[in-house]
Amino acid sequence: LLAPDFAGGGIVLYDQSDIDQVYETGRGSIRVRSKWQAVKEDGKTIIEITEIPSTTTIEAIIDKIADLSKTGKINKEVADIRDETDLRGLKIAIDLKRGIDPEKTMQKLFKLTPLEDSFSANFNILIAGAPRVMGIKEIIEEWVAFRTDCVKRRTYFNLKNKKDRLHLVQGLE
Repeated sequence: LLAPDFAGGGIVLYDQSDIDQVYETGRGSIRVRSKWQAVKEDGKTIIEITEIPSTTTIEAIIDKIADLSKTGKINKEVADIRDETDLRGLKIAIDLKRGIDPEKTMQKLFKLTPLEDSFSANFNILIAGAPRVMGIKEIIEEWVAFRTDCVKRRTYFNLKNKKDRLHLVQGLE
């Protein structure tokens, strides 16, 4: 397995050792980063964020960037921020001031805002009524054992019904 898939989008910052730990022990964390691109329009640079981590919201991101702008931490880089989400999908537009490098600005925003977040994994599963933390291999083994038991019980149930029916048919014969 390469890495988990997040429905809300975002890019998984892939570290094989972290993902192996999550898959083996059932505990760990995976970093997810927003998907973005820089667009130049009429001499202005606009950062368009099109996917965000599933652990955050558009409002939380915009509020945090506005707070950082008010406190002066990104005051020199960001001119305006707006939510341009429509039927085509999510889009947060950040207008940059003239001459600002979008790559450096995004690195700063990843550190200071929820545009990059850590997703905690805890594979806590009920086995025979008791909670256990398991890795992927153990989870699959337990699921296969459960499904095997289900198939056996269904087969024995059907066999019992067929035997009862056979007994009735033999009696009528």
